[in-house]
Amino acid sequence: MTQNAILFIPDISGFTEFVHNTDIYHSRHIISELLELLIDTNSMGLELAEVEGDALFMYKLGDHLDLEVINQQIEQMYLAFHTHLKRYEFQRICNCGACSSAYNLSLKFIVHFGEIEFIQIKNSRKPYGSNVIIAHRLLKNEVPIDEYAIFTKDVISQTNITLTNSVSTAYDFGNITFSYTPLHDLKVKLPEVKPIPDDIPKHKLFDNTEIIQVPVLELYEVISNFDYRLLWVKGVNRLEYEKNKVNRSGLKHQCLINKKQIEQTTIKKDVDKNQLVYGESTKEIPFTKRVNMYFVLEDIGNGFTKLNIEVFADFKPFGILMKSLMKKNFQKSISENIKALILLIDSGFTTEQTNNQTS
Repeated sequence: MTQNAILFIPDISGFTEFVHNTDIYHSRHIISELLELLIDTNSMGLELAEVEGDALFMYKLGDHLDLEVINQQIEQMYLAFHTHLKRYEFQRICNCGACSSAYNLSLKFIVHFGEIEFIQIKNSRKPYGSNVIIAHRLLKNEVPIDEYAIFTKDVISQTNITLTNSVSTAYDFGNITFSYTPLHDLKVKLPEVKPIPDDIPKHKLFDNTEIIQVPVLELYEVISNFDYRLLWVKGVNRLEYEKNKVNRSGLKHQCLINKKQIEQTTIKKDVDKNQLVYGESTKEIPFTKRVNMYFVLEDIGNGFTKLNIEVFADFKPFGILMKSLMKKNFQKSISENIKALILLIDSGFTTEQTNNQTS
């Protein structure tokens, strides 16, 4: 049985020509976050038929459509998408190609209207028919800009609105006529996203440098990616964090240490242009208001990385009396962790192997 439906496809583009495994790994997580965000911003009751790579195929059954409601849906998704990307400019901690170029991603929409059928594949019911094909063909088109919403003549014919920028394109089954609306001007509605300020506690408890024979991006990935944390950090019984998300400033995770749950937040600070920094902060260490730990990495050539580890603390009243003991404890625990980190790398471990296993 055929039914009328709005066919709606938000499509992300902009990730191309990644040559480093870390880029591919992080780009996959970034796209996953963005697609989840688009799904969560669905306000007009669209059904999700399929996640198709960097796009969502959505539909809504009905004999009528409201172009104003569709435009509101497009605006909501577009602003949510670009607000999220804007945060990457200030909150990202990784300098791989994926994370550093995420703000270049773009978003377009295909909106079509027509009859569809459904095909049953085991427990899954999918839209099917020529109109589904038309909507997907329009992902490849001759629109001369990066961000836009396409409305086919079948959509426009259901409304009293006349759209400009009309295009007729030949496909393998015939011509499709559509109009498109540029979306770039919507960016004036984006909320302000302020950078996270540097806020370093006053008392330095630890400062040590190691030279490690591993490329800087590889070492940075091992340190900042929670998937690898239990491989080299001693004394942590369990780690709870949001999987399938790229670690960035403000992201929280939980460590279970000696049956005590400790919440930590990812942070960063200003470093030299040739350096990378990863940091974590917690307010749950006894006698302290806050403890920040920073890993500062610098490529020194020939596959070697200089790793500087710093720990700072602000103390509660009379907590300063524990400063000397805390210095000794950090010296012991961090030294053990760095030894374990070097042994892990010397064992032949690479993030590429692990990422391939989880792909």
